[in-house]
This record gives sequence, structure tokens and C-alpha cells, in this order.
Amino acid sequence: MNSDRLQTRAELANAYQQQLQALGYEIRVAMQAIASNSLEKLEDSVATQQVLSTELAKLAKRLSEQLNSPEHALQAFPSGPVEEKVHSTGRAIHELNAQYSSLLKHSGRSIALLSSLCRSHAGQFPEARGARLKRQTWSCHM
Repeated sequence: MNSDRLQTRAELANAYQQQLQALGYEIRVAMQAIASNSLEKLEDSVATQQVLSTELAKLAKRLSEQLNSPEHALQAFPSGPVEEKVHSTGRAIHELNAQYSSLLKHSGRSIALLSSLCRSHAGQFPEARGARLKRQTWSCHM
């Protein structure tokens, strides 16, 4: 979608709302990719989120310019259903973003635990550093 071709505030607001919905969808895709441990899907979704975020920034800038321009000062910003859709979609994105952030934080902890487990399985126990490293230990293999 090319935001430069859109002229009216209503068109810009509708385009912004559609982009917000698309971003919400991509956040859900990314969350599902994390849950299913699919790195490729996650990377694709993050790339799409970046594109959508760039387009949203362009649309927001364009709306702001129109709101502040003298020739459009007398025109009212589209209120009613379009404005309400934009606000409700924005709130939904905010909630999804909080869930996404929490999921990333918790999955990061899981990765750290798995990494620690793999290190200990390979014989690289974290406590085998420092003063304990100098102590002699016995081991038995059967």
C-alpha cells in the first residue's frame, strides 16, 4: 500500500486501521511461531512486522501533516465509526504487544534454562568455575 497516493483523511484513517489489523495478525503469527518453536515462521513474521510498522509510521506522519496543514485546518478529522475502529484496533494491538512481550521474556528464560541444561549435560557445569575448579573430584563410569 502506498500512503503517498491517499488523499483524504478518511482514506488515510481507513488505511491506518487496516495496517493496524495486519500488524495484529502478524503479532499473533509470531506468537504461534514461538509456541510451535518455528524459527523460520518467526523470522518471516518479524520481517513483515517491520514492513507494517514502517508503513504505519508513514501513514501517521501523513495524517499528522494533514491535521497541521492550514488548508485542511477547517476540515474535521473523521470521527465516528472510522475513528472508533482505529482506537479499538490500537487498543487491541497494545494488549497483543503486552502478551507478545511477556511471551518473549518467558521464552528467553526457557532458552537460558535449556542452554544451561545442555551445558551441564556436556559436562560444563556452571559451578565448575572459580575456586571449585581447583578441587579434585572422582568420577565413575559403568
